[in-house]
Amino acid sequence: MALFIPEWTRASGRQLQLKRVLNGLDEATVVRKPLREEDAAPELFIEHAQRGWLALAVVDTPFDGLDARQLFAVETRTAFDARLAAWRAALPDALPLLLVLWACSEDEVSVLAAQIDAQNVRLLSRERYLERGAAGLAALQRPLAADEQDALRTRFFPESSIPLPSVARRRFQRNNQAVLSGLFLDSQQEWASKLDLDLPDEQAHTVTDLSVRLVNGVAGSGKTLIALSRALLLAEMHPRERVLILIHNTPIVADIRERLHRARGSLPSNLEITTYSAWIHRQWRRLFGPFLAMPADPAYLPNLVRSLRTRWPDLKLAESQLIEEFDFLNEMLVTSEAEYMDTSRAGRGFSLRAKERREVWRLFEAVTEALQLAGLRMWSAVACEVCRAPSHCALERYEHILIDEAQFFAPSWFHTVKLALKPQGRLFLCADPNQGFMKSRLSWRNAGLDVAGRTKKLLRSYRTTQAILHSAGTLLARAVQADPEHYLEPDFTGMEEGAAPILIRVDSPQDAVDRAVNEIVELVTTRGLPLSTFLVIYGGDTPKQLLYRRLCAALGAKRVWWLNKDKKQPPEGYGPDYLRLANLETATGLEGGAVFLLGVEGLLNVEEGDAREADARKLYMAMTRASHRLVMLTTEPVPPDAQPLFRAG
Repeated sequence: MALFIPEWTRASGRQLQLKRVLNGLDEATVVRKPLREEDAAPELFIEHAQRGWLALAVVDTPFDGLDARQLFAVETRTAFDARLAAWRAALPDALPLLLVLWACSEDEVSVLAAQIDAQNVRLLSRERYLERGAAGLAALQRPLAADEQDALRTRFFPESSIPLPSVARRRFQRNNQAVLSGLFLDSQQEWASKLDLDLPDEQAHTVTDLSVRLVNGVAGSGKTLIALSRALLLAEMHPRERVLILIHNTPIVADIRERLHRARGSLPSNLEITTYSAWIHRQWRRLFGPFLAMPADPAYLPNLVRSLRTRWPDLKLAESQLIEEFDFLNEMLVTSEAEYMDTSRAGRGFSLRAKERREVWRLFEAVTEALQLAGLRMWSAVACEVCRAPSHCALERYEHILIDEAQFFAPSWFHTVKLALKPQGRLFLCADPNQGFMKSRLSWRNAGLDVAGRTKKLLRSYRTTQAILHSAGTLLARAVQADPEHYLEPDFTGMEEGAAPILIRVDSPQDAVDRAVNEIVELVTTRGLPLSTFLVIYGGDTPKQLLYRRLCAALGAKRVWWLNKDKKQPPEGYGPDYLRLANLETATGLEGGAVFLLGVEGLLNVEEGDAREADARKLYMAMTRASHRLVMLTTEPVPPDAQPLFRAG
């Protein structure tokens, strides 16, 4: 069955007859309907990778209004000729145009065909269209040159162009011709970005319930591109409606804004892109006032827990585990000890007996009360307090909310998002369960979202190579069970093979810094690679200040964008070329043509247990940031079963 972009969720009787024939086309066929209404746009475009393209338009005018011999058909015939001329002028010369004359018989179509002198135009009656079926449509399709396809997409489907300049984008089909073609979403990505869109003439039929869509995709499958494309399209289609994109971490928001600035210059006024943290802080202040304070000293909360836990001397958990459990209680919106006793803790990493749960709950209450007396709160309590507010009238409301990296969102976060949606609002989620290393293993239903039958899976990666994705996936599979909700098996069909990741063994973290900087300088000077090609990710014991200083000294003090330091924009604003530097914990969503990983020894060499799975997901995320070259520097030998996945550097 053909892929319809956008889906035909509602159709008139005529459209149902049209679709019945279109459904007979094979699954490699894409049937596109332009979203923008204009006289020069035929009704449909049919595309097939081998057979080529066909434009299709339906004409409802009866024969008496089209026949040039009729005395009183001058006005309607003139209008028809003008539409036909506009169609042909807008379409590539090689693109066939099929006109289905819905109100004409076959004999009448033959008469009209003799009167029309237009290149590459074919006329069919409704009866002949239905009779010839899908085979007749397939026979009319013709291949187009790459530049003709790009011109067609740019003219009629501009929303399918990639909204961000990318250092990593590639096509599956190789093309050795010297043609710089435009870059567009592939058909599956375009389809996902246009799910549940109401066309302008169908707005009166909008749904009455909350609409939720989930796109699950492997690393590099284009989830962020899909979210951005959809958001930009919604903002344009509905200029009076507010569109919000929420992303988990600050560096990716800053990176997206910089790339959008390069591509577009500015965003639509009704579109906002921000982190969940910044957004929920703003919502809290709207509900409770301007003063939202959390401990400034990282040691404040652990010291408070340490001082209060003496009341329960039998409680053996470390302070870090207790704080993690307090966050879990806030994120799960647990309101009482009895509710806590019934709450599932699957995937929490450590077990608690009933007596321990009761003691944890009482300590949680004591810590929360002590913080409140000091005018402070835990970060995880912010969303919880918004959810429990007596009134939500002051919340900012949106018609459309899109969430990227949704696997990192907690149930309380999703609840606040739903509170901010207007009636009939749309929620669109993009997630990679293979990267789900920050939150407990929860189902979407546990998070308060029913995505059954509303999920699309993207299994092809367009960013990285087969060698890199295979290595990352193999390391992940060692620690992760093949649960389809928490692990996606990539489809390697058509991917560029690429080179295996490079593993460089060094003696110390300082040596790793020196070697990484030297390798980058060598690639810049000998290969002429732009700095924006590089992404350096550090973790573990990497001396980050030394790394930053060495990069600045080698490349220029203002040519290194440390995303964890300059969080909102590059050091000298938008425009110059920058190498990007990011902490491992905040690198999700970023990408680079050449990625250097430092300080990941602990992720490769980890013991059995829940920590092993979390670290494996983290390593998978870091490795799949790379599109062409991945270099890992380590001070420790890798496990024997992982050695074949790398080549020595």
